[in-house]
Amino acid sequence: MLVENAIKHNIVSSEQPLHITIYTDDNYLVVRNNLQKKLVIKETGSIGLNNIRERYNFFSSFPVIIEETDDWFTVKLPLIKK
Repeated sequence: MLVENAIKHNIVSSEQPLHITIYTDDNYLVVRNNLQKKLVIKETGSIGLNNIRERYNFFSSFPVIIEETDDWFTVKLPLIKK
């Protein structure tokens, strides 16, 4: 969902490639992409991110962390252990 979200909300072209990085850091799965927002996009009200937050709140006491800077959009999902 996070990769799909990055493609949906950012410009993706050979001139402006979208770089998505997925890695783990301190018990979190991190999905990070360079930020190059599309100028026109149908507003969804962050339904996808809110859905992810709600699901993780059910399974984990650790928060989903969403960070946005001028250059990067980062989502950190807590790792869930059995």
